[in-house]
Amino acid sequence: MTSEKHGMTNEEAALKIGSVFPEIGDKLLNVIQLQKYKGGLVEASISQKAETIRKYHFKDAVDIGENKRYLKYLLVPLLIIVLVLILSPAFITTSSSRIIQFNNEFVPQAPFNFNLVNQELLAFKNEDFTVSLELNGEAIPENAYILNNGRKIKMSRDEAGVYSYTFRKIQNDQDFQFEAAGFTSSAYDINVVNRPNLRSFNVFLDYPKYLGKSNETLNNVGNLQIPEGTSIKWQLKTIESDEVSVNFQATDESYKLKPADNSLFEFEKTFKKSQIYSISLKNEYSENKEKILYKIDVIPDQHPQIDLSVYPDTTLYSFIALGGNISDDYGLTKLKLFYQILQGSEESSFKSINIPISRTQNQRYYYQWSLDSLGLTENSSVKYYLQVWDNDGVNGHKASKTGTYMFRLPSKKEIKQDIEQTTNETQESIDKTINEAKELKEKIDKAEKKLKGQKEMSWQDENVLKDIIKKREELNKAIEELKEQNRSNELKRERFSKQDERIKEKVEQLQELMDELLDEETKKLYDELQKLLEEQSELNDIQDVLDKLNNKENNLEKELERTLELFKKMKFDYKLNEAINELNEQIEKQEELIKETSDKNKENEELSEKQQELQEQFKEFKEEMNSLEELNQDLKNPESMPDMQEQEQNVEQEQQQSKESLDKNKRKQSKESQQKAKEQMQKMAKQMEQMQSSMEMTMMQENLDDLRDIVHNLLKLSFDQEELMKEFSEVNQSDPRFVELGQQQLKLKDDAKIVEDSLLSLANRVFQIASFVTREVGDMNNHMDKSMEAIKERKKPVAVSEQQFAMTSMNNLALLLDDVLQQMQNAMSEAMGKPQKGKGKDKSPSLSELQQQLNQKIENLKKSGKSGRELSEELAKLAAEQERIRQALQEMQEKAGEGEGGKKPGDGIPEKMEETETDLVNKQITQETIKRQRQILTRLLEAENAMRERELDEERKGETAKDYEKALPKAFEEYFKMKEQEIELLKTVPPKLYPYYKKEVNEYFKRLGKESNN
Repeated sequence: MTSEKHGMTNEEAALKIGSVFPEIGDKLLNVIQLQKYKGGLVEASISQKAETIRKYHFKDAVDIGENKRYLKYLLVPLLIIVLVLILSPAFITTSSSRIIQFNNEFVPQAPFNFNLVNQELLAFKNEDFTVSLELNGEAIPENAYILNNGRKIKMSRDEAGVYSYTFRKIQNDQDFQFEAAGFTSSAYDINVVNRPNLRSFNVFLDYPKYLGKSNETLNNVGNLQIPEGTSIKWQLKTIESDEVSVNFQATDESYKLKPADNSLFEFEKTFKKSQIYSISLKNEYSENKEKILYKIDVIPDQHPQIDLSVYPDTTLYSFIALGGNISDDYGLTKLKLFYQILQGSEESSFKSINIPISRTQNQRYYYQWSLDSLGLTENSSVKYYLQVWDNDGVNGHKASKTGTYMFRLPSKKEIKQDIEQTTNETQESIDKTINEAKELKEKIDKAEKKLKGQKEMSWQDENVLKDIIKKREELNKAIEELKEQNRSNELKRERFSKQDERIKEKVEQLQELMDELLDEETKKLYDELQKLLEEQSELNDIQDVLDKLNNKENNLEKELERTLELFKKMKFDYKLNEAINELNEQIEKQEELIKETSDKNKENEELSEKQQELQEQFKEFKEEMNSLEELNQDLKNPESMPDMQEQEQNVEQEQQQSKESLDKNKRKQSKESQQKAKEQMQKMAKQMEQMQSSMEMTMMQENLDDLRDIVHNLLKLSFDQEELMKEFSEVNQSDPRFVELGQQQLKLKDDAKIVEDSLLSLANRVFQIASFVTREVGDMNNHMDKSMEAIKERKKPVAVSEQQFAMTSMNNLALLLDDVLQQMQNAMSEAMGKPQKGKGKDKSPSLSELQQQLNQKIENLKKSGKSGRELSEELAKLAAEQERIRQALQEMQEKAGEGEGGKKPGDGIPEKMEETETDLVNKQITQETIKRQRQILTRLLEAENAMRERELDEERKGETAKDYEKALPKAFEEYFKMKEQEIELLKTVPPKLYPYYKKEVNEYFKRLGKESNN
């Protein structure tokens, strides 16, 4: 019982071993017994005995050969053990493992198994780690727990029966056990390691040099937008990374980065295409957890853009204005104009012209291409286009070009038709402007009459006056356009046709008349009316201005009608001169054809075709003559034109006979017909030239006679007005003679009306009569009307004053018309080939010279001692002369404009001249008057000297650009202003913008340019 409980003692074991090995006997027993005692002798005895039994082994105790007969009895147990191992291995292995692992602690066997689902207990620092458990067995408990650091934590269970627990942000190694139903599992250990990660990174952007952009360094920016050709260098700072690689999806390329030190990796690459790239990190345990993915958006260098607006010179066909917008994403290098001249079927090679531009991204350009040097003829044309290059330093400079344009110089026939069409349009514009002036005059009449019977001005009346001002502004604009249109027509005539000097002079005088239609005094009256309305001034002031405007508009209407009639006359003269030139050209061509007909080398067919062309040209000439006759009949005073119908028929018959003879190979007869046709045309040309000369001389003589009569009547009218004025000064208001004198004033007014009608009729034929002459007639009538009204109201002082002003206007008219008379006499003498001595082309005196002569006359008159009527006549003439000098000075000031300091040349002189005029009218020549005249002369000399220096300075400045004085098309008038605005706006844009904002700025400038062109 004791042996079963405590096992075999050492002594008992030694006795059994001694019985098995007789040679050992009691030696092993003695050794065991001696161990109870101490001492050196005992130890020596034990060592001796132990040495004798060391050579014996337990395997020697078993005799294998003797026991082989018992092997058959082991087969059945072995078979049972194998079956148990197959069917239920745990029955044997569990016990075996406990025997083998005798040092381990074995918990009591549960009726179920703890199965750890995790294949590997390896966790990453700062990351969650989930432990999963499955329980297998006959009895599965409902709950399971995890034991960690002395804590018992319930595990969650999912629908599949798997228990789990998550270690949040695990930091250190962890050991744990599972517990369920009071049973615990074995202990487990979680090993915590570091995952590779990206701490930070820098990106160095090396831009292409041609962009002129500074290189940049970005921190922790992976998504990049870069220009094409940019080199990128990455500098990656990592955590626990042994290996770093950059992978590009588009090209499927992968690059392993070279470590600069333990945790720093670098990589560099140049990009021309957009890419998506990822950064991969790796160490012995794992790769980076989250995917590091970025995009590189490569902005390719775009082609430059260009648009072109073409404005050819449709007046002189001497230039083409080219303008538009050019732009590029990074900059421009050059802009060129390519052109090719086409002469019939021949084509020259393309040539180029550099157009200066800046290197900015977006800009407007303008180039005025002069065609004069290309040598274009009637049958030639130009093909051209523009091409612009960008500054692409990666792919090479890229170019874009506009479409190809054609410019053809019109034929003489087309130019002639164009001139005729524009001339007709100008005539229609004058007629339309006359109607507008009449409507404006009627509005002013109606407004003036309505306001006369009112004490206050209503809101409706104010709107009517505002409408009048608006209508006048529109009329001013129409007159300005009319002037420009007429000037454009004249330039075209000068370039493409031969003009007689007399016609050219008339055209210039007509242009001067048009320029004088908008006088400064009328403009000031409208400005004054506008100011009075704004300030809501007294009704009387507004009525006074309306009265003056009424007179001015009456003058404008008459001047427009006169301009229309003179324009028709000029048109007729031009057409007649053109017809004579055309006929002379046909005579020359017929003469050349006669010579070619005599040449035997010329083919009949070719000669016949040329004769046919001449026939067609003569038919066109006949149509021109019919048109000329219509123009003549449209004049108020038609000319007497010769009847050339018989000659025209003869020319047509002879030309037709010549062609038929050529077709029949009868050159001699053809030549005779050609000669006869030429003689008939020469006869016609002679008749037309004689008519032109006779018409000019007859007209000059008639105009001279009429003008003499008008001057004579004006002088008589002036004397009569002066005599009547003296009688009015002496009569009392209650005297019965007051009414009689009023009747005489009425008669003088009727006489003045006759003078006015005669003068206006003459002005419709004579270009030399300036606009201010006809305006002076209006002033004369206005003063006489006011004098009549004052007589009716028995206001003698007012009546006498107005009579004095009327007389002054008469004297002014007489002096002005006397100058016109001298000019017409000179012109007639030149036309007859007998210029008058001392006249003609002598230089006209300057204003200072005229003023000096006037001063001398005033001083002489003061010393002469004249009195009475003789003195009055002299004073009136001197006052009129001073007024004429003043008006000329004011016109000079208006043309000169303001100089430095905002002052006009001769400022203050006109006011002093007016003081002198007042003295002369009032018959007061004092020493103060003489002193003032000398001051006027000194100031006038200074003003002329200043004007002369300014003209010389402007001539020097404009000398180099004389050949380039071209009219700028209206579409480009705002170009330079827009350019300045663009520069100013660029100054407000920060120098460093992201590409998106730069693109938006460029688009804004594009839209700005397109709006200005439209």
